[in-house]
Amino acid sequence: MRAVYTKLMDKLYVVCIVICVVSVTVMTGLIFTGVIMRVGFSTGARFAEPMAIFFAVQLTMYGAAACYRAHIHLRLQVFVKMLTLRLQHVTELLVQLFMGAMAVLMIIFGISLAQTTWFQSYPEFEYVRVGLVYSAIPGSGIVTLLFVVEALLFRRMAMVPDEELQRAVEHTEKEERMLAAGRDDHKLG
Repeated sequence: MRAVYTKLMDKLYVVCIVICVVSVTVMTGLIFTGVIMRVGFSTGARFAEPMAIFFAVQLTMYGAAACYRAHIHLRLQVFVKMLTLRLQHVTELLVQLFMGAMAVLMIIFGISLAQTTWFQSYPEFEYVRVGLVYSAIPGSGIVTLLFVVEALLFRRMAMVPDEELQRAVEHTEKEERMLAAGRDDHKLG
């Protein structure tokens, strides 16, 4: 069960990353087109801004879910690391539960927002509904909730510092000692 769920979450994570890459790529092209049209042809590309907003919302919502799963989201670990190991685990559990609650709120209120704005359309694109843009909120809420379930049930909590981070700290400390030794040698000479 664990292996199957984790593989599914790996695939869902890749889908989130693909959505983000496509969003950034298309946004870049749209903004570039808008600038070229405005500067080169003295006419604005009316379609560029609303479509860029659409992709920016997708990027933000699905990018946040992907960052959460990869543990690269913004978090303050300084004070948590000062706690005992038991309190660190309790804190991590509370964070996961709060993330789950946030995901549920995104689903509930995101669906409400998408339904409310579904029949509104952009003046530039009558076939693109505003609710379609906002459907990324409950969609990413579902993805985030699935990632939270994975973190709670199948993965170790991220309490042990990354080995790379630990090596970087040791390397920096070693460099500082070498620099200090070099300054001491320079003073003696």
